[in-house]
Amino acid sequence: MTERTPLPGKKYKLSINMFVLLMVLVIAVQGTYLGYVVGMLTTLEKRFGFSSEKSGWLLSLYDIGHTMAILLIGYIGSHYHLPRITGIGVLLSSLSMFMLALPVLFYGTADYTQEQLLQKKEAYAMEMSCDLEGRREISSQGEDCWREHSEHTNAFIILAFGQLFAGIFAAPFNTIAYVYIDSNVKQKRESPFLLGLLTSMYAFGPALGFLLSSILNGVYTTLGDAPDHIGTHDEHWIGAWWLGFLFCGTAYLLLAVPFFFFPRTYKHPDSFHLMLEHSRPEVSPEDRLSFKENIELFLREFPMVLKKLLSNKVYITMVIAWMFGSYLIGGYQTYLPKFIETQYGRSASMADIYSGIISVGAIAVSTALGGWILSRYNIAPRSSIICLIGSWVVILVSYIVGMNLGCSQPKVEGLSYVDYADRWHFYHNQEREQECLEYCNCETVLKFDGVSSNGHNFYSPCHAGCTNYDPFSNTWSNCQCVYGSAVDKGLVHPECDIFFAYLAVMMIGLFIGNLFFMVTMMIVLRSVFDEEKVIALSLASFITNLFGFIPAPVIYGFFIDLCCILWNRQCPNERGNCVLYDNDKFSKMFHGVNGFFQIFAIIFAGICYWVSKSVKLPEEMPMQEFPESREREYRDEDEE
Repeated sequence: MTERTPLPGKKYKLSINMFVLLMVLVIAVQGTYLGYVVGMLTTLEKRFGFSSEKSGWLLSLYDIGHTMAILLIGYIGSHYHLPRITGIGVLLSSLSMFMLALPVLFYGTADYTQEQLLQKKEAYAMEMSCDLEGRREISSQGEDCWREHSEHTNAFIILAFGQLFAGIFAAPFNTIAYVYIDSNVKQKRESPFLLGLLTSMYAFGPALGFLLSSILNGVYTTLGDAPDHIGTHDEHWIGAWWLGFLFCGTAYLLLAVPFFFFPRTYKHPDSFHLMLEHSRPEVSPEDRLSFKENIELFLREFPMVLKKLLSNKVYITMVIAWMFGSYLIGGYQTYLPKFIETQYGRSASMADIYSGIISVGAIAVSTALGGWILSRYNIAPRSSIICLIGSWVVILVSYIVGMNLGCSQPKVEGLSYVDYADRWHFYHNQEREQECLEYCNCETVLKFDGVSSNGHNFYSPCHAGCTNYDPFSNTWSNCQCVYGSAVDKGLVHPECDIFFAYLAVMMIGLFIGNLFFMVTMMIVLRSVFDEEKVIALSLASFITNLFGFIPAPVIYGFFIDLCCILWNRQCPNERGNCVLYDNDKFSKMFHGVNGFFQIFAIIFAGICYWVSKSVKLPEEMPMQEFPESREREYRDEDEE
């Protein structure tokens, strides 16, 4: 049976637009899920007792799975029906979402009954109060620590596999689907706008995820009434973490079906791509390779394909520039909520909202607009590289300005800077030298639970000399270091009105700086021949993930930890998490590291432009010569 070629015109355009619309929705769901997981991490830690380290592993497993699969999917997928491969990925992604919600079936929605919650609050009062009778010991607190951090190992395993599978099954989204659109558009000038529209959803989607996590964190996990005297700000409140995964899984499931009804190609009868296909001998269904044979072919041919791509100077220099540019997402965006929260004293939820505003208002809108500009004015590949370099210089300038728009950190009683040691110290275990703490036994308090009164901050209620705790209102009173009055939960930050100036600078800088980010993908696709596009884009994503997105959180986390001046010791002999940073050092370190990677991105983009001037891109070859040159190339490879 002869495969029918779709007619050009409105039917063709509608079909391509349908595929693009579906992919926009799929990537929106994917981005929503990625943002939702980050927004729900604290809830998962509270519900299942995960440590911060294990929470970090949950995030990394997605990128690890994606990196593992992307090369294999890209190579094998190029031999099959691209829309159906994409549809299978969407369908399996829905199963991974349902898998992430599975622990709620095995372990229930809530962990504590009303009586258990009251018992925990009594233990908390004993742990944090001014211990005038000297009954509290570090050793007993260690036992409490062990109980509180006992992990539901099976729940972690389920969530870990769910994250890993989610990364693996999403491999076709930003490789195979992108190549299908780029190879089938009627005019090449339309491609940057369509691909830019898809890429912008990777910034817009997480903002939806943060919004969804914010909403569901306000819904109690049982979907019913919470226990008495437990509010959303209580440490024992558990949000409906599992519901968001069900939403994403259902959305994936509904979107998967249409992909199986798209044809293998929508190429125009007079198109260059169809001429190339007709120049090759037809392969009968009986002669087509099986999946196993394709795997064997991949293992046999991939080293040669890899060598060929890595020797393509335009391709590899742009991939390296793309890799360094990815630190904007993998590093800056990942830690931006933490930076806003600690630097400007915003709550965690408001920090997420402001980060979402930057994601949508700057990065998402900018990427889509940049793709439209490239398409509307049909900017040539080499000229577009110049535009990319100029926009990245603007990002670098915004980092330099941003590092000087910080605020001072809160002052905590007992915390002082020692000049000769260039270090911060907290009391030196000399709390008893303070008159109001002489008999409080505060050196046995490990955990941070900041309180404040009249502008004075204290490490814990004990360090404020508090003796009375009301478990129903969750308040401390009779605090000797504030003349017997009550204290408020949380630290008081010094007044600083520079936040919105910082927000404006970064939004403008990132908006202009991301206008031409799609150039990276466009040059990767334009620097290789059509049959190489899938594996070329897959290899580019592999390199970007392996050397960009995966190590970025670790690298940034290391440098940010260097700025910590007060640690929350959750357990004896453990450092715990940071609760107070040297804000001036944090601001300069955070933006300095970003600027360092941005400089390398600009350098390699410049090298790519310089190299591209001395070579001819595939699309610049005369159409009548192209099949002959490719045939000659294949013949030379066979002779070797």
